[in-house]
Amino acid sequence: MTKFLDIFTPIQKGNFGLTDEAIYKSIQHEGQVVPVFGGTQEHNTVDRLIPEYGETKYDEPITVFSGDGIIISLDGSSGCMTYVVSKRFALNHHAGFFQLKEEAKQLVIPEFFSLFFEKQLQEASVSEGSKTLTLTMIESMDFDIPSYSTQQRVMEVISPTILLKKRIENLISKIELTLEKNLILKLDNYESVLLSDILKHVSRNDSLSEEGIYKRSSEVNESTRIIKVISGSINGFYGYYPLDKTIHMVNDKCCLQVVTRGKACLIRYLEKGTYATNTNSMLLVLKDEAKAILELRSESDEETYLRFLEFYLYPYFKEFSSSADLSVFPLTEAIEKISIPLIKLNDEIKSMSEQYQILKDYLFKLNSLLSKIEDVFKKTILTETTFEATQ
Repeated sequence: MTKFLDIFTPIQKGNFGLTDEAIYKSIQHEGQVVPVFGGTQEHNTVDRLIPEYGETKYDEPITVFSGDGIIISLDGSSGCMTYVVSKRFALNHHAGFFQLKEEAKQLVIPEFFSLFFEKQLQEASVSEGSKTLTLTMIESMDFDIPSYSTQQRVMEVISPTILLKKRIENLISKIELTLEKNLILKLDNYESVLLSDILKHVSRNDSLSEEGIYKRSSEVNESTRIIKVISGSINGFYGYYPLDKTIHMVNDKCCLQVVTRGKACLIRYLEKGTYATNTNSMLLVLKDEAKAILELRSESDEETYLRFLEFYLYPYFKEFSSSADLSVFPLTEAIEKISIPLIKLNDEIKSMSEQYQILKDYLFKLNSLLSKIEDVFKKTILTETTFEATQ
């Protein structure tokens, strides 16, 4: 087993306060522009640029990194790594950069490390919801690194697949950035409405912990009605629980899940079903009295409108969360205080919802393909390592 600092230099974190506002203000500074990366899945897609003499929101000069090495996401898509060659760039504090030590150049191929040990680092992230890696955590980890000759054989085999992987990650990043953009609508002469006038929240359930679900797991089978339990992730479900009237739930309806702990403010549309959350998420459903006001005449209209709210509400929630200065998103308070334009269902809203769903479908397919490619990587290293052990 090998320790991180035996082969790599200490991780240099990016700048605190390197916000969108600071990047915009830095346009006035001189110098060559460099890309800015953060806690994303890959660090090749350039979305933001800043002059090399730019400053953070604290009026401190930014750090410009350069040379061959590995960019690692520490928050957000924590554990994700990108090997870069002769590249100059800046990082915010959600990412870091490290390089191979001179004495380890015949021990580790950096790109090999970035590909095959990404999963280990992702799994080491602080559990569900927060997805954060600390430098101490990384530096204390052990890595089972195969021989240099094995690494070389593996890289020769998977080089074409690496190119495909990078293209897919690039597409995923672009779609995710598009989905996160604020929606700008022409809203002249629209009256405002409190979110609490059109949406109601469904409370969390302390009893739906891992232990609570396990205790009732024997009651879950094909013949029982079940509740899908949701936690602090917008990917998949936390578990299943037998239908229980004492549980706060959405019963046979479409709804919105809002993450309240960890990756707070993230929103996911949930198709018609029976759902409940533990302490890391809450659910929002349309109020019956609001459906007429919004001109929703069918279940299909309700689904379309909730899909619209899925991406329309995110910037409102994000801004409220920032101003609240809390690690837990206060959803019940937010819907009582946030006002939005009263936008009724129309052809434009339907079209936007359809296009948004198309992007989400593409994102799902690309992530599935990426997962299959990563499985190929695992099988390749397993085969080569097994071959090495038998020699």
